Amino acid sequence: MAKKSEPGKRVGGFLYVHKDALPLASEEVRQGVARAEELAGGFDWNVAKVSAKRQSLLLYEDFSASAFPALLKAISFDEDGRTTVTDYTDRDNPPILHRKETLIAPDDPRQPAFSAITRRAEELGLFKDSNKIGTRKAWYARLEAAGLKVDGPRLVSGGDAAVEVARERTAISRSALSQPVSLMVRFGMLQGEFELFDYGCGRGDDVAILQANGYAAFGWDPNHRPDGERRPADVVNLGFVINVIEDPHEREETLRAAWSYARRGMAVSVMVPGKYSVEGHVPVSDGFLSRRQTFQKYFSQDELSALVRKVTGERPLPLAPGIVAAFRDKELEQQVSFRRRSRSLVYSRISLPERQAARHQKPRVFTVAEKAREELEAIWRTALQLGRLPLEDEVEADIREALRAKKVSVARAIAACAQEIADPGQIRLAAQARREDLIVHFALSIFPGAVRYKTLPLSIQRDVRTLFGSHSTLIEAATAELHSIRDRATLQSAYQEAVASGFASFEDGTLRFMVENLEQLPVKVRVITGCAEIVQPGFSLFDLVEIGPEYGMMKAYKCDALDSALPFITESVRVNLRKMIFKRERHEDKILYLKSRFMARNHPAYEKQACADNRLLNLGVIKENGDGPLASEFSLVLSRGRRT
Repeated sequence: MAKKSEPGKRVGGFLYVHKDALPLASEEVRQGVARAEELAGGFDWNVAKVSAKRQSLLLYEDFSASAFPALLKAISFDEDGRTTVTDYTDRDNPPILHRKETLIAPDDPRQPAFSAITRRAEELGLFKDSNKIGTRKAWYARLEAAGLKVDGPRLVSGGDAAVEVARERTAISRSALSQPVSLMVRFGMLQGEFELFDYGCGRGDDVAILQANGYAAFGWDPNHRPDGERRPADVVNLGFVINVIEDPHEREETLRAAWSYARRGMAVSVMVPGKYSVEGHVPVSDGFLSRRQTFQKYFSQDELSALVRKVTGERPLPLAPGIVAAFRDKELEQQVSFRRRSRSLVYSRISLPERQAARHQKPRVFTVAEKAREELEAIWRTALQLGRLPLEDEVEADIREALRAKKVSVARAIAACAQEIADPGQIRLAAQARREDLIVHFALSIFPGAVRYKTLPLSIQRDVRTLFGSHSTLIEAATAELHSIRDRATLQSAYQEAVASGFASFEDGTLRFMVENLEQLPVKVRVITGCAEIVQPGFSLFDLVEIGPEYGMMKAYKCDALDSALPFITESVRVNLRKMIFKRERHEDKILYLKSRFMARNHPAYEKQACADNRLLNLGVIKENGDGPLASEFSLVLSRGRRT
């Protein structure tokens, strides 16, 4: 009677469907239920049981309050309208319901929690011989044998009570975009013509800020915006949601539900270990319960990537520590990947020329530059990002609309931008940066292990034609660049160039730099770092990088309190590019010494840091290679050094 796309569970020729999902059922099912309601005369029910010849209205325990709702009352009607009423409220062994998520609508907000219970039972094989578990005593006996019990809406270990978690208390108010949404904008994942669904939007600040800036955005939250829209959008933001869910199965189901709404892609963000104190928190499941009864699970980057890949089937792209993106739209994925490592974004932030005050007092005809100064400045920012003047369809949609309102064609605006605002020197710098970005991007695309794409995004095709003339010319340049990093002499030259830039140091055969300055370094350094990222996804999310002294060996460090003179190393990763292997290591008591070797020479704190480093060297506390005492031993070793 019901189609596969309809909600409901079929058992013995009957379709069971929850009252909330009835609008999605077939016309035949709805008519059958309507007939039963008319005959029932006000009977209270929440589940319909329907076949061609018989209809029943069933009252189960509240689905949201019971993991496996018991049947309380039932009223049934045969073809002739004869009625049978059964009351189970006083029975100690009533029928119960399994797989309740199948009875509700596919997009019902309760789906993740309900599905999580079923998945846990399935994994333990509890549904075998299902004909023997239809009543409460039989089912509870099977749960007990498996070391489980029902605690209200949850399925918990037999000796435990369900942990009461106040998820609604984790939402915070924001005056600026959250980091994941800000990165989605910065890397072009959220574009002007795209629509964003903020799944689990909390108080809705990201949505409000985006809407105020002309973006199409909407949000839903089970606690703060339960009536918010839940529908497909170009991109979905699942921001700091799964980390506050205490049930691992429900995390996966929540991730799966959010992904189902993403037409092009989804960003997922979580809390990462090491940055937040858990003092006074109680270990619960695989996370911690705070004094405010909020749960927090801290994810490593690898753990987050593995979970997103498992649920979406896509290889996630790391955007920042604790933030990854998954894509259905492979052209968008390439665009984001390209922008993520793009040096040309630096030039798009170059300050614009000052506006000239009007000198004419008499009424006159305004030039395009005067009528649409703000729009021309926006076009110029796009030009600096592209390394060339944009084509008409590359001008942002809101800018095109603003120009139409001012009766200025996009073509005239681009021409006026070239004449009135464009600086040939800046555009040459931007073009060179864009060429380097393309070489890095394509060199990494042919490195073993990189994702392969069938087609290039239109925007990148235009860049290739404009800046290289042809795709084959670019591939030739990228291949040469990739091959060149195998030559030690060539690398030495690139390292010296990196030192000359002021953003790296090169001592004892090792190049050192802060990852935040990677885009400022020579192409070869960016390529070799990108290769390490392919071998170990997330390599570029560490704070500091060392290349060498052994050829093909790289190391990255993640630090706590990086701004301090003696940061703590919380994690490190070694990558062997020759063998295509890596090794990650957690650290509890390790200090990063000689931090100045990684810093840009124009960093405001460089001189002070270098002075502190030299002092430790002179005292004999640390060695020239940066080796030194553990954090727990530092004070003692320092005091000895001062006495000698």
